[in-house]
This record gives sequence, structure tokens and C-alpha cells, in this order.
Amino acid sequence: MRTLPRRSGVVLFAAIAIGAGTLLGLAGWPQPNRTLEFSTLILAAILTSALAMPRPTTKDWATMPPAFVIDFVSLLLLGPHATTLVATAGTVTNGLTDSDRSQPIRRTVLNTAIVIVAIQASGYAYAAIASTTDLFTVWPGEGVPIAAAVIAYCFVKSVSAEIILPLVTRQPINRSWPMNLLRGCPTYVIGASVAVGLVEVIDHHAWDILPVAAVPLYFGYCAYCAHANRADEDRRRRDVIDSVDQGISVLDGSGRVTLWNDALEHILSCPRERALGRSVVAAVPVLGKTELPRAIDDALTNRSPRTLAALGLPSTAGARILQVRILPVVGGVTLLWHDVTERTRAEHTLKRSEERLALAAEGANDGLWEWDLRSKEVYFSGRWRAMIGLPAHAGIGRPEEWMDRVHADDIAPLKEALEAHLSGQTDHFQHEHRIRHEDGTYRRFLCRGVAVRAAGRRSTRIAGSLTDTTARAVGQEPLPSAGFLDPLTGLCNRAVFVEGLGRRLEELKARRSDSQFAALYLDLDRFKVVNDSLGHMVGDELLTAVSRRLESCLRQGDALARLGGDEFAILLNGLGDEAQANAIAFRIQATLSAPFSIGGREVFTSASIGIAFGRAQYNNPDEIMRDADTAMYHAKSRGKARHELFDADMHARTLDRLGLENDLRHAVNHNDFEVHYQPIVLLASGRCVGFESLIRWTRNGEAISPATFIPMAEELGLIEPLGTWVLQQACSTFADWQRRFPASGLDYITVNVSSRQLTQQNFLSIVEEAVHQSGLKPCDLRLEITETALMDSPAVAAKLLQELREFGVKIYLDDFGTGYSSLSHLHKLPVDALKIDRSFVKSLSLPDRPAIVESILALARTLNTSVVAEGIETDVQASELERLGCTHAQGYLFSRPLSTRSAEEILVANEPLGPKQVQPSDPVAA
Repeated sequence: MRTLPRRSGVVLFAAIAIGAGTLLGLAGWPQPNRTLEFSTLILAAILTSALAMPRPTTKDWATMPPAFVIDFVSLLLLGPHATTLVATAGTVTNGLTDSDRSQPIRRTVLNTAIVIVAIQASGYAYAAIASTTDLFTVWPGEGVPIAAAVIAYCFVKSVSAEIILPLVTRQPINRSWPMNLLRGCPTYVIGASVAVGLVEVIDHHAWDILPVAAVPLYFGYCAYCAHANRADEDRRRRDVIDSVDQGISVLDGSGRVTLWNDALEHILSCPRERALGRSVVAAVPVLGKTELPRAIDDALTNRSPRTLAALGLPSTAGARILQVRILPVVGGVTLLWHDVTERTRAEHTLKRSEERLALAAEGANDGLWEWDLRSKEVYFSGRWRAMIGLPAHAGIGRPEEWMDRVHADDIAPLKEALEAHLSGQTDHFQHEHRIRHEDGTYRRFLCRGVAVRAAGRRSTRIAGSLTDTTARAVGQEPLPSAGFLDPLTGLCNRAVFVEGLGRRLEELKARRSDSQFAALYLDLDRFKVVNDSLGHMVGDELLTAVSRRLESCLRQGDALARLGGDEFAILLNGLGDEAQANAIAFRIQATLSAPFSIGGREVFTSASIGIAFGRAQYNNPDEIMRDADTAMYHAKSRGKARHELFDADMHARTLDRLGLENDLRHAVNHNDFEVHYQPIVLLASGRCVGFESLIRWTRNGEAISPATFIPMAEELGLIEPLGTWVLQQACSTFADWQRRFPASGLDYITVNVSSRQLTQQNFLSIVEEAVHQSGLKPCDLRLEITETALMDSPAVAAKLLQELREFGVKIYLDDFGTGYSSLSHLHKLPVDALKIDRSFVKSLSLPDRPAIVESILALARTLNTSVVAEGIETDVQASELERLGCTHAQGYLFSRPLSTRSAEEILVANEPLGPKQVQPSDPVAA
């Protein structure tokens, strides 16, 4: 709706201006017979400014406006005074149609004044030069005053636009106006040339060429408008670039500066005039010592963007830090400069502060925390987390990680104290409460803090510390004496526990209590492994953590003590029946099954528990402890991580075992053993070619099975001297047989070796000594070693076996197939023969037996080893083994293990052994 009044105003002004021009023309002004031209020029000036045709939008004087052509035509035809009226009409019309309505009258008046002054100056210059000589009145001399008029016009507009107007409006003067003057003159000269052509057409009334020239003039006009608009867009872009705080420069393909904005002038203290057309290093020499030149060359060569995050720039005001991004563009690169000095210093200061705080938090004995009430996030220091048994690394968590650990009786008072401080009722937050440790126990902590709050607003953040006050709280409780407590765990020691157990036993004997009680003896499983592998400090922490968990399993009236090492004792009072003690033992096992967090790692343990109930038959508390200890060892022998109830049979078995152990020690010390020998025969002929030596022990006239006393000897550390004695006896006896019975065809004697013997430092020397003292050839001795013994330490075993083979001894792998050896290790071990276990031989008589024996024989052929089958009891087994390719065997089918005398009888007979042969009797079975 506002467009209609504006158009009406333009039409009204045009009518007035044209009417005035016509009246002046008719009155003979400015020249007689020029009324039509005068009115037409006024109309053309108005139309050029008002019609909706493409026109430049630039406000830069150096870009020639189309109205200049009309004004210059008027100047050449009618003179400067008439042109003033023509230019004024165009300028006013332009003001009436301008879309920018801010201060229209002031802008129109200023523009009109500038145009009038410029026209008068150009008219004066033209007249002054044209009147000096006749040469300037004819062509081509006439071009000189025309050029002078153009220069005068441009000079006046340049000075007015870039010096006078800035002074009037209190804006900075453009000191590069001479360059702009030289830049703008060419376009005005072109416009003046077009005006001269139009003047010639008018003077010579060559109207017939106007239709021909109109089309090129129009398209030329449109092209010029597009060029002007582009120039104006470039100017606006330069203005935007100059207005940003970030420094911007553009380099061409050769590295020379083509753009240098105002912000960069300030950042580098280098004016634009010094930088344009030169390299960055030439403009700012101090940059030559940085990595910037190399980065620019790399970006120009590889066309890849680069960023220099911290470019140091020395200056008189102090070093500055710049961030420079180098972006490849068409024909060069663009450099974006950002002064990050203050930010870098702030970041450095912040980092130093964070490091100091982190160091303080790390070194502090208290845990530190910070709670952001808006984001519901809590920062926990590493010490805070370590104090409750979590891995000791700082981090962000949720409030629930704290509050969910607070004891149920303390959570409500804690929240009340926290709310009172956050609401401003207290100056500081302070509360002591219990927090659940990772080991399941509760520890007491004193929490302090202070909130950050704005004036009149609720707190948004609170921070503080956490202090472990458990030891202080315990210290405030009355104790009988510090000597009655275990210094590591804070539990009662053995003396206090036994004393309390004795009082409870006296109450039972005096019938002062009807309730039952029981003593639990606990021993941690594999605790030595933890101590040896992770160190005693970790072991001590584990013992303390176990103590806390055991405390959580106690009922009111129960007592817990550490007896020493990894042993604990619990006195269960007020038992309704024996099943209740059993249930508590299960609860302890379940509690200890969860992993312990020790030193940032998970540690697992379990306990073997023995339970002894209080009986009136006990004379003293030590007897109860003894029986609970006995039950504990039974639990450990049955697989650990379990509990056992003591009974009378258990005590009897324990006493019998103790007697057996004592007798075994005596037998080892006095060599009260006998070596028996089981023949090894050739399956094809039944001829005896060797013997396996087997140890036998008779205790008080009763034969003790090797399956009973050999594991006991290993457990008691007696297997080494016992094995050495057997080795010496076997070598001596066999060497004697070879000398006495040369026709018997004996090839070898085998001796069993335990895993403990393999770990003896001097085992090789023991073997060598036994062979040399007996006079036996090393190649006649075979050492039988089980798969399990080899796999305990395959690398060490392989080295020892290789040394034995180098000495001349041969190695047999006993009970093959029943252990857990790996084929990947087996082929690396120096083994001469495999012994097929009796369990596989027994399966040969089964109709649907597995093909295990065949597999072992095939494996032996692959490894190029011999095979000896054990436990042959029937003809079917012997025949099947012979058919499968087994050459050597031993078992009851051929002979039981024999005493030395019985074995010599076989050697004297020198007959094949088998089911049809009469075997000498032997009182001891294998």
C-alpha cells in the first residue's frame, strides 16, 4: 500500500520537472532551439532512476552510475547549469524510489549537492581547457577537455565521498582514496565516451541509427549493471571480512597476499599496504622462524588443510599465541588467524589449578567429593573410592553410588543434615554415618562440606571431604587390653577366644545354660598362593577384608577371633540345634565366595571349616579346638571350600593316621621296606626280559597298600629319601642278577619316580651314583614317570629327562592316557616307551570297547617309541595286544610282583611265563 503514494510522488515530481524544463526551454534557456533536448534529458534522467529496469545497487562512488551518461550528455549539449537541473531531477527521483527509507531527505540533499558540485567542476574544467586553443574544439583534440571534465568529476566525487562526508559524519577517512580515484576513472571515461556518441547522434539528427544502437546499448547497460553489482558484492564481502575479529588473509598460488583484513592488521601489527603483493614472511619477518612457511608450502603443494594450534609470535608487548588454519581454495590458500593468547594462558592456568587440586586430592588422607545438584552428578576422588574398597581412580558418578551404601539407620539423618545446609539453615554441612565397604562391612565416616549458593537462590553445588573415623570409634570403646587384640584385623586373639570358650564349657558342665554352642575352625584355602604371588601386603589386606565379612555373618552373642596366619575361629552361642550351626557355615561360605577388591584387583578365596559342638565330655577348651581343627582338615582333604562336623570316628581316624605317619617316618629312617619285582615279558614268547621294581611295607605284620603310604610319604616330604632307597636297591639287585644269571636274557629294570623327586636339585647325581655304585650299565635302567609328574612343569622336566638320556638312562611314560598330557608337549619330551594303563587293557574284553589301545599303539609308532602293556590278566587280553602289535607286557597273567627270592627262582628256571606256568606264591598282592 505504501508503493502507490511513492509512485504518485514520482509521477508528480516528473511532471513538475519536465514541465519546468519545457517552460525554461520555451523561454530560450539554456539555449534557444534546445527545448526538446532539454525536456528529453530531464525525462531520461528521471526514467533512469525510476523505471524498474536492472541497475547497480552499489553505493561506492567508484562504480559509475548510469545517470552519469545522461548527465554528461547534458553537460556537452547544454552546459553545466542546465545539467545541474537534469542531475537534480535524477538524484531526487532516485531518492524517492530508494527502498532504503532511513534518513531519505538528508541522503538525497547530500547526493544532490555532491552531484551539483561535481558537474560544476567538470563543466569548469571542460570550458577552461576548450577555450585555450582551437585545437581542443575539433576532433581528436576535443577529447582533451572531455577527459579533463571526467577527471574533475571523479576527483570531486572521490574527495566528497571519502574525505568530506566522513569528516561531517565523524567517521574514519579512507586514506587510500587516491588509489580508489585511479580505480574509478576508467569506468567514467567509458560512460563519457557513450555520452559523446549520443551527443553526436543528437547534433547530427542521426535518429535512424538509434534503433540499431538501442539493443547493444541495453545489453551493455545490463552487463554493466551486473558488473557493478558484483563489485558491490565484493565490497560488502570485504567490509564483512574487515569487520570480523578473526584475521583473514588470502594467498595466491605463488604465496603472495591478495587479501589482508583489518583484524589481521591489528593481530600482526602489519598494515594492509605492506602485506599486499608480498609473501607472509616478507610482510611479517618474524614468522619466518616458525613452522608457518612450511605449512603454507605443504598446503599449496598437497592441497590439504593444516592447522597450527599454537603458533608463537614474539612481540614487544610479550609473546602471543596464534591459532592458524590453512585452507586450500581455488588458486591459493586462505589463512584464518585467531589470537588465542588469553585463552591459552587461561587454559594453562586452569590446567595448573587442576593438577594442583588433583595432586592435593591424591595426597590427602581424606576422600574429596563434589555434587552438582543440577546435573545430579558427583565427582569422587580416588581416595574417596579407595576408602570404601573400590578401585582408586577418580571419576564422575551418581549420588546413588553414595547414598545406597549408607546404613539404613543413618540415611534419614544424613539427608536431613544435607537439606538443612542446602536450604541455608546451617553454615557448614557435617554428619557422621556408616557406609558399606566393598567387603560387605560397614565403616564409620565423618562427612564435611559447604554449598555454593547465589544471593537469594538455592544452592546449586556442594563439595567436601570424607574422613574414616572407624578406628577412632573403635578406640573409644572400652577394651580389656590392647594385648588381647589381633593387631592386623582388630579381632580377639587366640588366648581371648580360648578363654571365652573355656567359660562357655564351664557353664555347660555346671548346667547353668541349656543352650548349645559350637566352635568353628576356619582355614582360608589357597591363601599361600595369594601371599606368594601378590605379596604379603595384599595378603594382609585380604585377611582384614575376610575379618569384616565374617563379622557380618555373626549373630548377637557370637564371637570371632583370628588364631594366627589365615586361621580364624568362631564361637556360636545360643544354638537351638546342630542344623543351625550347619546353616551358619553355609552362610559363611556364600559370603566369602564373592570376590574381594584388593589394591585395584579382584581376589578370590574360600574357607575350609570344621565344626565341633560343645559336649560335657570335654575336659578343656583345647580339646574342642583340637576336634574343630580335625574336622577342618577333613574338609580340606575332601576338596576344600566346604565344612565338616566332627564325630568320634573322625577322631579315631585322625589318631590312626597320626600313628601311621609316625610309623612311616620310623620305617623310612630304618629302611623297613622291601622291594618286589614284577616280570616284564615278550608277548610272543613269554620270556622275561626285565622287571618293574615296586616298594612294599609291612606294619605290625599287616601289609600296607602303596596307595595309602606313598601319598602320605609325599605329603610328609619323605618320598625323596624313600625313592632314593628304592632306586639304589633296584639297581644293586638287578646288577647282581645280571652277573649271576647271564643266560636269563635280562635287558632292564624299571624304577618309578615321583614328581617330588623330579624337582630335586641333585636328582641326576642320585641316579648316576646309584648306577655307578651298583655296577649297572646306564642303558639297563628305565625310569617310569607319570604324565601328571611331567605336566607339572614340562619345560623343567624335559630338560632333566634329556640330561638323564644323555647319561644313558631310558624314560618310560607310566599310566599313559590317564593323565592330562598334551600331544604338543609329548612329542617334545625325550620318552623311550609308553606304558598302557591297566584300565585300557581291561577294556579289550568288552564287545563294544573304544579303540584307545589301538590309538596308543599308533601314536607310539608315530613317535618311534616302544609300548609296554600293564595289568594283563587273561589270554584274550594278551592275544589281542599281540595281534595289535604290542610286544611287551606285564600282569597277573604272567606273574604277580615277587620278592627277591621268588624272582631269582624264575631266573633259575629260565622258562616262559604264562597261564600254563606254575607261579611261585607271594604273600603281598600288587
